[in-house]
Amino acid sequence: MKVDTLIVGFGIAGLSYAEQLRRHKKSYVVVAPDEESASHLAAGIVNPTVLKRFNPVWKAPVFIDYAFSFYSDLEQLVQTNVLHSLPIYRIFNNIQEQNDWTVAASKTSLEKYLNKQLISKDYFSEVNAPFSMGEVIQSARVDIRTLLTHYINKIIPHQFLSEKLDHNEIILGEFIEYKNIKARRIVFCEGFHGLSNPYFNYLPLIGSKGEILTIKCDQLTQKVIFKGPIFLSPMGNKTFWVGSTFNRKDKTTKVSEEGKEWLLSKLKQFLKLPFQILEHKAQIRATVIDRRPLLGRHPEYENVYILNGLGTRGVLMSPILSNWLFRLIENNEKLPPEADIKRFEKQYFRN
Repeated sequence: MKVDTLIVGFGIAGLSYAEQLRRHKKSYVVVAPDEESASHLAAGIVNPTVLKRFNPVWKAPVFIDYAFSFYSDLEQLVQTNVLHSLPIYRIFNNIQEQNDWTVAASKTSLEKYLNKQLISKDYFSEVNAPFSMGEVIQSARVDIRTLLTHYINKIIPHQFLSEKLDHNEIILGEFIEYKNIKARRIVFCEGFHGLSNPYFNYLPLIGSKGEILTIKCDQLTQKVIFKGPIFLSPMGNKTFWVGSTFNRKDKTTKVSEEGKEWLLSKLKQFLKLPFQILEHKAQIRATVIDRRPLLGRHPEYENVYILNGLGTRGVLMSPILSNWLFRLIENNEKLPPEADIKRFEKQYFRN
């Protein structure tokens, strides 16, 4: 089989790049194991702000505008509702945070995203918010699990090879050869598994373990994403995503009683209602030491590329990052230096 591109990995990054190729009528094959990834467990929250310090995300206007358009088009493509526009209500811890929010909401970089009008503590009796709440607008939740499943089944059923790629079987040359596949180029979108990729293992992909809970809460509104010490996000059918922990030391996907108790303690700080725990799971996010994505061309091999390191903002960032990578490959357009893996090139040649 001869194709333009071989994509390795199929979380939100792999899907986003596959969609760029589909839109530009390029042929491709995806190789990915049939297992849960960090994308499957992610809340899928599209949020242009950093709610700890009330700052905009890096390149927020570029990311948010492209993401909404991208996922709206994907809804039409897979004929399934996956984009849910929902406000985020940030619960304040004290009067100082109220004041900081008001100041931030008046800044040019944030006025499109933060509502200056505070949400009263009495607006939702379901949550404990003695110092009121701030509303993030232009936010949403993407049902990533449903999107990935429908994309595979409806869009690429004959272009998806369900297996874990063996890097040792890749033959580099004018064409990339893998088993019976010949591709002009290869794009690695492996998430934390990229740590064992021999072509890109020089990159500082550190990874962070996140444990999450899925709960059922019959009386809680499903029209708002709450942000207290942790996120509480509706998933439909009266179920909610609760998370997450952040552990850079543990690189296993085993859940822990410690993680569960931590999540419950944070949740009970603001949720007043009774709930039932349905699931407790864990995955490793692909985080990077400088908190920027890993995007670009291999320092030596002209047809080997990477799209990785999206961390907790993969659903927001992957649509435009995949577009940037496509334009680099097809038109040799430069990447933003903050995302380009050239920033770590000295480390590659030092090794």
